Amino acid sequence: MSEDFYDILGVKRDATTHEIKKAYRKKAAKHHPDVSSAKDAEETFKKIKKAKEILTDSSSREAYNQMGHSQFEQSQKRSGSGSQNNSFYTTNASSGFGSMFENFFGNRTKSAPVRGNDLKTRLEITLEDAYAGLTKKINIRRPETCSTCKGSGHPSEAKQTTCSTCKGSGQIAQTSSTMFGQFQQIITCQNCVGEGVLYSQKCQPCQGSGIVLNEVNFPIDIPVGIQDGQILRYQGAGAAKKNGLNGDLKIVITVLPHKYLQRDNSNIYYLHKLPFDQAVFGTTIQCSKDGLIPTLGANSKLVIPPGTQSGANFKLIGCGMPMPGRKNSFGDQIVKIQIITPHPSDLNKEQKQSLKLFGGSKKDQDTSQGILNKIKGL
Repeated sequence: MSEDFYDILGVKRDATTHEIKKAYRKKAAKHHPDVSSAKDAEETFKKIKKAKEILTDSSSREAYNQMGHSQFEQSQKRSGSGSQNNSFYTTNASSGFGSMFENFFGNRTKSAPVRGNDLKTRLEITLEDAYAGLTKKINIRRPETCSTCKGSGHPSEAKQTTCSTCKGSGQIAQTSSTMFGQFQQIITCQNCVGEGVLYSQKCQPCQGSGIVLNEVNFPIDIPVGIQDGQILRYQGAGAAKKNGLNGDLKIVITVLPHKYLQRDNSNIYYLHKLPFDQAVFGTTIQCSKDGLIPTLGANSKLVIPPGTQSGANFKLIGCGMPMPGRKNSFGDQIVKIQIITPHPSDLNKEQKQSLKLFGGSKKDQDTSQGILNKIKGL
């Protein structure tokens, strides 16, 4: 079995593309046939060059990491060019439709890499979390490549025999009949899982599957302004697949209701109960995270003019939710006023007398001035 590509270049598995290229240049300068007198210099240089080509191509590197070295090499040998072609269609219809289907499907290859299942989970966050954004770790259980056998499904000393089902090709033909004729599809052999060989022993931890179920503490980044029901997708963070690629991880976000604030896209709504005297004479209210009128983070002041009526709306500009994709842009907070009318049982004798005086005579009550305008004139 040939050496691991990371070992060939002498880099770690999480090395950056820049680090891989740097390691390649260093190795190539030492082992190039024009400068090295070693007998195997040419073969060594070929390995170094191939390792660099695979690991600096994002798609090839992802496939290599998921499949492991031996499965990746076998896949390249089977395909002849390294691509993972696992199906194609031919038609053998005797009717006039045959030529038409041959134009679309005949002898053409469809690339369809085998992928693991997508995983889906839910995460509840507060409105404050959605406003500020955060990095959080969640626990998930997912199928992962077995670390004991590195996904091969067998010990390194296991003996190989050619798969009798696919005769070592790793693929079998599957024929189906339709109204247009017979169609033949080339699929991965399930007996050897596309490897073309069977092994005398199985890896004990994964029982030959190459996959084990692990609990993972997975970090996620929740962007500012995220909406309730929005799905975060992490490519390749789903279930592993032997001789294939990982599926994706999907996280459905639930933004929990706030005790006082209501959200409508980027705007925030708040109902403020205003005392009767403040509605009459006016007031200024501090608006902040811990202010009399709560906000999600921005600070502002709300000026209530004298004679404010119940149901009036005031806008706190820029005190709403962040707008995704628009840097430093925020919605507004709408404050709706509800005037508190005191109950007679809550008033003392002097307060009751004052309110009666505010009411004035019956003639005054019939005028268009109203009690609030009359009070303003006092």
